[in-house]
Amino acid sequence: MNEEIKKYSELAEGWIREHREELIEEIRGLVKIPSVSRKELAAPGAPFGPDCRRMLDYMMERGAYYGFRTRDLDGYAAVVASGNEEETLGIIAHLDVVPVGDGWIYPPFEATYLPEHDALIGRGVDDDKGPAAMGLFVMRMLRDLKIPMKHGIELYCGVSEETGMQDMQALVKRGNAFPKLSLVPDAGFPANYAQKGSLNVWITADASGNLVEFSSGSAFNIIPDKAFAVLSEDEAAVKEAAKKLPEELCRILTIEGAANGTKVTAQGVSGHAAFPEGSTNAIMLLAKALTEMEVLKGNAKEAVKALAFLSADSFCISEDAAYSDEVSGKTTLVYSMAGLKDGVLRVGIDSRFSISYDSKRYTEKLTKAWNGCGFMVESIDVSEPFYMPKDDPRIQALQEIYHEITGRDEEPYTMGGGTYSRVVPNAISFGPGLPGGPQADFLPEGHGGAHGRDEVLFLEKLIAAMKIYFISFIMLDRIA
Repeated sequence: MNEEIKKYSELAEGWIREHREELIEEIRGLVKIPSVSRKELAAPGAPFGPDCRRMLDYMMERGAYYGFRTRDLDGYAAVVASGNEEETLGIIAHLDVVPVGDGWIYPPFEATYLPEHDALIGRGVDDDKGPAAMGLFVMRMLRDLKIPMKHGIELYCGVSEETGMQDMQALVKRGNAFPKLSLVPDAGFPANYAQKGSLNVWITADASGNLVEFSSGSAFNIIPDKAFAVLSEDEAAVKEAAKKLPEELCRILTIEGAANGTKVTAQGVSGHAAFPEGSTNAIMLLAKALTEMEVLKGNAKEAVKALAFLSADSFCISEDAAYSDEVSGKTTLVYSMAGLKDGVLRVGIDSRFSISYDSKRYTEKLTKAWNGCGFMVESIDVSEPFYMPKDDPRIQALQEIYHEITGRDEEPYTMGGGTYSRVVPNAISFGPGLPGGPQADFLPEGHGGAHGRDEVLFLEKLIAAMKIYFISFIMLDRIA
């Protein structure tokens, strides 16, 4: 490590030791607000609902408490700023969270600290309230340690990242002046230079017949671990039909009487829709089981059979739209939400498509496949890929800083997950995740992930990222 970076590293470590407990309390305060983005609850000044409005107000209160300037961007985002107002560098984080779901061991909105693991557990601790608090503390560190900076620092906090990034899209359309260069603390180290594009889709099919209910999923980007259906059939008859299922399907099913018939529940394994490997989609399991049991009647029989066929894989094979490229890998497609109302089965879909896949051609192929299975497309929202060449000077600068501080030699990487880098100009996803970091193996399977139950943040990871960000902004200030 060169002498200058060594000096700044030691300064950062001393400051962080003194403020570590404050950081934990700051994260707790953010986590207490259940800021799930709810566009359907929009009101003036609160385009994503009252909880997100409260979240932005709270963040601005905290910024003002520490002596920073703040501004409200009409409820789309809050900004905490310091230093030069004309030339700025940015941190772009989000304060909205995915829905909690059930089955948590720890309270989701408390940020429980486990000293034996040096970890916090709660919705948003890792994605992305902990990193947002880190950004605020990096600003404090730069100021408190009197680091001379030509550029000001602006911390942008959005509230609809998890539901399509409409917040930053709206600000871009309005001509908002974003920082010259920004870092997005919503991924992993080192620098992320490409992200797949994404589709959020709703499709519908006639499912009239003896299907009374079908329900699963709470967000596009979460692979559901539970799905249930209610049939207007006798419980004994449904249990008898289940005997023809293979053992692996029987094990994940629960069949019980319900007020309006018989309830069939399937248990899967949750995960992030961008990374389907290792997860098991409960929608697929339930649709497959109901189809093989041969208990459905009317149009519901064909609709659920089609859903079982389409959801059988997560890589567009059923839709005849599989695609991969060398930079970003395979295109993924997950059926992540399903509901039945007035005899219509409505299904939500999340897809992450390879950066060289033409989005128009891709959506045409999907639409053809869905129509061929009896589904109609209700809506498609497209977010185009992010790409910055690996040899771009900004990527190379971040790589050098990362290598110097950590002593690690990983190359810049691509991913299927989407961050604000797709929307905000000159915004590079950079941390806070560290390769080879601690794992939540003290929790049951399906717990601990960013979008799962008992979301975990290891303080070791966030503190290391804080030091990297502190030194990165010092160095970026010279070259931006």
